[in-house]
Amino acid sequence: MRLGPFTGIVAVILIVVAFSVGGSTPDIGDPGPQIKLFYHQHDTRQAVALYLLILAAVFLVFFAGNLRHHLSEADRHGWLPQVAFAGGILSAVGFWTAASITLAMVDASDKRRIGGQAFQSMNAISTDFFIPFVAGIGIMMLAAGLDTARSGTPLPRWLGWAGIILGVATFIPWAGFFAFLAGGLWIIAASVFLARPPKVKAPAEPPVAAPA
Repeated sequence: MRLGPFTGIVAVILIVVAFSVGGSTPDIGDPGPQIKLFYHQHDTRQAVALYLLILAAVFLVFFAGNLRHHLSEADRHGWLPQVAFAGGILSAVGFWTAASITLAMVDASDKRRIGGQAFQSMNAISTDFFIPFVAGIGIMMLAAGLDTARSGTPLPRWLGWAGIILGVATFIPWAGFFAFLAGGLWIIAASVFLARPPKVKAPAEPPVAAPA
């Protein structure tokens, strides 16, 4: 299916839109009643954002599966395509978990029995819950980059080296956030190259018999 690789582009677009719709959320040091009031007043916006994030993770899983398929065709006996797929799954689970935490705060924002201390705890977890989906993207880029740098197909080698650099940078403090943002561009580029039709080699011409 030639549209399979484009699921990566859809995933990136939905992630960007989800974080844009969600906007700036309460800081980790804000008081509980203020956090509860925020999610009560912005419940619709936060609900839309988390739903878009759920959809984005779905498309990310399909992209990871498509990426593994193309990498496995070039490296049938290698294990790196499986690692790249596992990274995509880890990232998707991270996004779904983050969306679940946001849903819990939205759902509890109009409950009188749930006090501010509970919202402080949930907000602290939500604010710093980024390691799974950031690490998952890093693993996917690193594994796909290593496999591409070795085989050279189906992605160009320069994109493979870019995946290696970004994948390593994802696990470096302070640089990981920027590597994660650049990872969206890597996924878009990989989607475009994976969607291209494979090159068909011209059949070799039979040797011309020498005249007797």
